[in-house]
Amino acid sequence: MELLKFGNKIKTRDGREGIIQEDQEANSDEVKVMIDGEESASVFKAQELEKVADHL
Repeated sequence: MELLKFGNKIKTRDGREGIIQEDQEANSDEVKVMIDGEESASVFKAQELEKVADHL
């Protein structure tokens, strides 16, 4: 699976959209995401996310 990068626009399994806040590390399955409308970033498993666009 392709690693997620800062600025990628994603969608969660439950339909929420957000932006990747830090590049996903090669040995990690977790990534920090700022979900649209939330005040702080959350950590998600990369396999729970679908990349919608590379960068805004």
